Amino acid sequence: MHKFKTVFRQVYLKNLRSGAFIWMVLAPIVIAAIGGLIGFFIAKSQEDVTVALVTPQTELQPALNQIKVADLKIKKSIKTEAAAKKALSQDKIDGYATVTTVKNNLQVNYISRTDSQSLPFTELNAQFTQLNLQYQAQRLQMSSAQLATLLQPVQTKQKSVSFKDGEQVARNDNQRAVNVVMATATAVIMMMFIMSYAGMIASEVASEKGTRIMEIILSSIDVKTQFLGKICGIFALILTQLLIYAVLFVGGRSFVNQIIAKQYPQIKALLASLQLPSFWSTQILITIAFFIIGILTYTVLAAMLGSLVSAVEQVQQVITPISLFAVFAYVIGLMAANGTDNFIVKVTAYIPLLSPIVMPVRLATEAADTSEALISLAISIVVMILLYFVSLTLYRANVLVYSDGNVWQSMRSSFNILTNRKRKN
Repeated sequence: MHKFKTVFRQVYLKNLRSGAFIWMVLAPIVIAAIGGLIGFFIAKSQEDVTVALVTPQTELQPALNQIKVADLKIKKSIKTEAAAKKALSQDKIDGYATVTTVKNNLQVNYISRTDSQSLPFTELNAQFTQLNLQYQAQRLQMSSAQLATLLQPVQTKQKSVSFKDGEQVARNDNQRAVNVVMATATAVIMMMFIMSYAGMIASEVASEKGTRIMEIILSSIDVKTQFLGKICGIFALILTQLLIYAVLFVGGRSFVNQIIAKQYPQIKALLASLQLPSFWSTQILITIAFFIIGILTYTVLAAMLGSLVSAVEQVQQVITPISLFAVFAYVIGLMAANGTDNFIVKVTAYIPLLSPIVMPVRLATEAADTSEALISLAISIVVMILLYFVSLTLYRANVLVYSDGNVWQSMRSSFNILTNRKRKN
């Protein structure tokens, strides 16, 4: 046990202090922070559009004064077209609208600056259409009740539904958007972690083997203890990184809820319409389980492949197949996140090395239920355990084998060594 702790501590502390690990932790935080700050300052810098509504017909002016459009500032002090032109030339307004009547219908002419913010034509047209209806009602001497009936909007209801265990359940469109974002983020993060930590464990093994230090280490520590110590050391790094992100997520969520949401009511309304899953929800727990099992599986495989090379410079050769697998799973995951649930997506959700990325995405988009996810998770766990013993066997066979050939030649040599050992036994 003491020897295991020694290997574990050495691998964990060595990589924890490394610049690669620090950057791996900070890079997503820095990118997210920069993106958030850019979006925040862009939103802050966008002032309300300023317009003037003028008319040569004084009877229309009171109605124009009643027009209200969100994020639109109307300069009510400007009442003539001449004053509006002057204000526009001095960049005091972004544009103006002149309202007149032509053949008993309202006619609106918009004038705006090319170097100012665009006018909200759709919203303004809706207001002027309603104003025209009121004008026609007055001209035709309609009663207020008749006008109210005329202005009554069409009653529409929109509901998206999904099916769970054969039962139809309501689905919030905003919630669906959140699920897609979460699913995409899951695929991206999984691929990043897999490629980063697979390369780390492979380099860890190859560096010791390349400097011939492995012979000294294995003279005092058995192969199984050393192999397991390295795997657990890398796993501890993964948990450390996840813990850092969990703390930042909790703090960031509190910051958004208590500060940002209070200053910006629209953000508060959006958050209220969303149902973010609880940390202890089944979906989150299954996703975390897939996350851990997936990274451990790739890490075990990378450790075995890392032992095939004789120098760190050759690590990229053995990591490339793993990277391609991760990228392929990522692409399938993106397909699933965008609503695709064809035969390929369904099958790959049960294939180990692919399912840790694909199945959590299907679960997030509600294309798969909990029972399907648990079956896929069970398959991944079984394969991970089998792969561990296979990798340990190959690791024991080739960790002290030095070859100038390629990876496939090293693999063939390892199998020959195993075959000869079995014959002797």
